[in-house]
Amino acid sequence: MATKTRNLGGCWTCRLRRKKCDEGWPACQGCASLEIDCLYSLDKPEWMDGAGRQKEKADSLKKEVKRKSAHRRERRHLHGLEVRLESLDASLTDESDSTTAKNPICTTDSSSPSTGAQDCASKSASDGAQTDSSFSAPSPSLGKPSAGSSLPGLNLGETLSQEGEAYATMFYLDYVFPFLFPFYRAPFVDVGRGWLLILLTRNKALFHSALSLAAYFYGIVRSHTDEAAHQCQTHAVEELHEQQGLALQWLQREMQDIVTRGVKANLADANRVMASIIQLMTSEAAIANPGNWTMHLDAATELFNEIMTHHAATETGRFCFMLVLLQLGPKPFSWTPKNHPWGSDQATLRFFTAQLLLFDTIASTSLQQPPRLQQWHDSLLVDLDEETKKSLPDLEKEQTMPHINLHEFVGIQNWVICSIAEIAALDSWKKEMRKNGALSVTQLVTRAAAIQERLCASLRASDILPHRPHTLQQYFAGGAPSAQPLHGPLLNTRIWGQAAVTYLGVVLSGWQPSSPEIRHSVAQTIEMLLGLPSPDCLRTLVWPFTVTGCLAAPDQEYMFRDMVEAMGLLKVFGTIREGLAIMEYVWKRRAEIDENPDQWDLAACLNCLHQPALLI
Repeated sequence: MATKTRNLGGCWTCRLRRKKCDEGWPACQGCASLEIDCLYSLDKPEWMDGAGRQKEKADSLKKEVKRKSAHRRERRHLHGLEVRLESLDASLTDESDSTTAKNPICTTDSSSPSTGAQDCASKSASDGAQTDSSFSAPSPSLGKPSAGSSLPGLNLGETLSQEGEAYATMFYLDYVFPFLFPFYRAPFVDVGRGWLLILLTRNKALFHSALSLAAYFYGIVRSHTDEAAHQCQTHAVEELHEQQGLALQWLQREMQDIVTRGVKANLADANRVMASIIQLMTSEAAIANPGNWTMHLDAATELFNEIMTHHAATETGRFCFMLVLLQLGPKPFSWTPKNHPWGSDQATLRFFTAQLLLFDTIASTSLQQPPRLQQWHDSLLVDLDEETKKSLPDLEKEQTMPHINLHEFVGIQNWVICSIAEIAALDSWKKEMRKNGALSVTQLVTRAAAIQERLCASLRASDILPHRPHTLQQYFAGGAPSAQPLHGPLLNTRIWGQAAVTYLGVVLSGWQPSSPEIRHSVAQTIEMLLGLPSPDCLRTLVWPFTVTGCLAAPDQEYMFRDMVEAMGLLKVFGTIREGLAIMEYVWKRRAEIDENPDQWDLAACLNCLHQPALLI
């Protein structure tokens, strides 16, 4: 039996660090937790000389502890992501057993799901359209990822060999993706949405998520447009959960790969995993089933923070998003005569970062906390004034200019999202100070006034957005404008901005829907909402629509109900019905709320359905 060598006073490593040692064997707890060498010996080490060598060894040990500290912190973050994904898998499995009963969109059918699917296919076959009646296809088997490398990408020829998957993929690209992201139009110089097709072929998690949405959208639309195709709806819900289950399994495998190899040396893989998580969030919101969005958001924001921490730091200690992009591909705009597009990994990071910035900020208004990505807003979203930019050298100017223009991706200018983030942070601060009995009204008013001044100035200045051609006709015609998707990002921005003014008024003054300031802001937003060219426009305005509706007067309620009703079939997609349900809850309890206005605010509205709402 081996004997244990002990030193009075502990191991030599703890004695060098002047820490108390528990004398655990073969390594003490302190050294083991820090992942450093634990030295026990009867003889004093040569470096323990009480002079220069001892100091040199101590400095070296400090650097090692610091270096491994960052690695341990990364592993903890990634382990947390993995745990959350396992929880998502369990919740999805639980829900899949009663999909038809739980899904509010699905119409109960007397036939079994399998019978419904067969009837759907039979009906389409009789119409001469059996191939595209259903997007179900043999699911690719889940192969084991190769060790020490990224997950094998999908082979395009092999993956699309099944006609069902081919139809589903193109249906997603042609119809579903533009529907989910109506303001995004890939610039002509970026060669369209090729990056998305590449991402689908490389990322099985995102691929299966796309197939799930394609099947679901197709089945729901068919069930509402063809009386004999109601069975397609049940089949669509089944297909949705089957494909989402596959997407989650692949995402877990990808996450395990990242946990094992780390984010620092695997930026491209981490980028694709983050894209998959955000896609799952989008999918859940699109089918009006947002139950797991908080876990998705936790995972995506932590992963993005890891990416920025490891890959965006400059030598001067600043953080530059361009540095991350340049590690994923060549610098764009580097050759003539035409501009060089972003690479597929670069385009993926830009697109899904824009989505995540929006989701994180809107989530903060219901979670009652500052946005988790607010620390990166200056690097990603805030522009410098013209005088400051002129004084900067070109390289530094490129690093300081905003690298994400949100209106190109989500139809909202950067200043709106930055303002909402500031208001949410102010609301969180106010509640924390009040809880501790330390709220300074003077400080609250000062901070709110600064936000309001910037917000109102931006609203007055939001007249022009740069136009970039998206079609061949526009390109060769010098960018002549054509029909805008929906109502255009300028009006979209103004409605979001005015709702932010309303939000700030409630944070500053409390729940006072009858105050002149609130009523004026609500009236202005309603006027813009009623002037929208199509009821379809509401699906990009759910958060401002709901914020405004909660504070509307009793004689204005019908306007909000009518706007949602006018959407027709489109109201079954997205979170618009959740927004209306929140308003109805608030309207029914007007008297109760008026008796205790100090206990109510917009965050309370967004949590009134027993879970926080993400109104995207």
